[in-house]
Amino acid sequence: MAVTLKDIQQIDSLTSAKLVAGNAGINKTVDNIMITEAPDVERWITPNEVLLASLYGFDKLSTDSIHDFMQSLNKHNCSGLIVKTSRFINDIPQQIIEDSNQFDIPLIEIPQDVKYSDIMLETMQLLFNERNRMLNRYKTINQQFIKLAIQNSSYQSIVTLLSTLVENPTYIFKIEDSNGVDIVHSKQAQYPIQSIDFSSRKLLPKTEYTNYQYFEVSLPEGYKFLMVKIANSQDDLYLGVLQEKRLQDIDFMAIENAVNFTQMEVIKQAALEQGLRTYANDIIDDLINGKITSEEEYQATLKHFKLMEDKDYRVTVIQVLVNGEIQTDYFRDNPRDANSVVAQFKTFWPDAVYRVRQNRIILIIDDEPTAKLQSNLRKVLQTLDASHPSMNFQIGLSENCHPKDFPSHASQALKTLQIAGHLNKSDQIFNYNDLGFYRFLFQVDDPTKLKSFVTEDLLKLYQDKPELYTTLKTYLDHNQNAKASADALFIHPKTMSYRLNKIQERTNINFSDVDEIFRLNVGIRVLNVLDEENN
Repeated sequence: MAVTLKDIQQIDSLTSAKLVAGNAGINKTVDNIMITEAPDVERWITPNEVLLASLYGFDKLSTDSIHDFMQSLNKHNCSGLIVKTSRFINDIPQQIIEDSNQFDIPLIEIPQDVKYSDIMLETMQLLFNERNRMLNRYKTINQQFIKLAIQNSSYQSIVTLLSTLVENPTYIFKIEDSNGVDIVHSKQAQYPIQSIDFSSRKLLPKTEYTNYQYFEVSLPEGYKFLMVKIANSQDDLYLGVLQEKRLQDIDFMAIENAVNFTQMEVIKQAALEQGLRTYANDIIDDLINGKITSEEEYQATLKHFKLMEDKDYRVTVIQVLVNGEIQTDYFRDNPRDANSVVAQFKTFWPDAVYRVRQNRIILIIDDEPTAKLQSNLRKVLQTLDASHPSMNFQIGLSENCHPKDFPSHASQALKTLQIAGHLNKSDQIFNYNDLGFYRFLFQVDDPTKLKSFVTEDLLKLYQDKPELYTTLKTYLDHNQNAKASADALFIHPKTMSYRLNKIQERTNINFSDVDEIFRLNVGIRVLNVLDEENN
């Protein structure tokens, strides 16, 4: 606890002193004591300083000059004024008394026989003892946290120690959509973190004992909730203290240490998780790429991921589109969103095995009846769409399979996503079993060979008249509705009719022939695939 003017009053050399004015400031903090014999105090005074003065020459100053002097003391946070009378003045000027009361600057009168040196020596000894106590306290606190770190600390052990040091309930939590989410709390922390309105938090000014930025929330019960953000934490963690008992300056030493060691814990856990994730990724890659060569290694991999050899699974691939364009580096650049996607899947498939790549996420989930599977996937997408309204998440789904078939079915899920995505980019769930005729595209390894499935007239239109090709594609996509197609192309219906006539002149297409329309649709989908490959 800091030294206050009230503490200074108790020293032996001030036994005969009298508090004349400024009683309301008696608990002001004192950091230093200094002698002044001139009114130009603003040149050298420092905050929280007590001034000793005999007011030499003040009897010649005007009332305004004395008021300016007192205003300067107030401006520079003077902690108190000790005046010796009967040397140069017999009575303290009335203006000083009035201003001391106005500015809450304690004014202490001492008789002539009291020595400045005694007051300064005893005050400096008091300040030294306090600083030495604070230093020892800081050392003790720091050693306790270091010991905790050596003994393999955790979030729980940090809040437990901090709660003991500050004698208040403590929390580590995060804020999601302005709502508190409790991570860990000390044993006596009964106040629910989720009931606190963090939108009303107020910024606190930094003090001598604080390096971090603190916020405070006023609770309905009259308590104050202190909180400070943990830097570099991926989950935006906060350290919180519920002030059932008012915090003292020395408590902030403990809080600052707790913040430091929580940051270290965040880094440690992140490094550990990254190491485990890298190890898991390597194993998953081997599993879905067919690189596991021995039966012993294969069985160990299944055991590691809690997979069963004779159980049915689905390989699922998810990607992100913005304005119809695949985001090739999205999950690499947005790891939190990748974690969010995985978390949504684990809501329905807790044992899902996953691999995050820069442009997609591959998941192995338990097989379910088609209706239930589709329903759960739609629920996942609804949550993701709500949290990412500008994005379109797409899922490719393989046939059911056993772990031995993961390599072929991982490729199947990816190709389903790629091919079905070309067929209809507005859809979100693409099941291999629903592709029907278009599965033939899986059989062509060289994309350039797909051109053999495009009619000659359509290919020529695609190469020579891209505007007419786009018009034809739009017309077929809109079920041969000329008005809807014109609206989609932002052209007049007469312009649409003119272009359709031009297309028929070049290709002799019969829009009433179902087989011919089917061949055109196949050709257009193939050209979509080729466009994607070229890009």
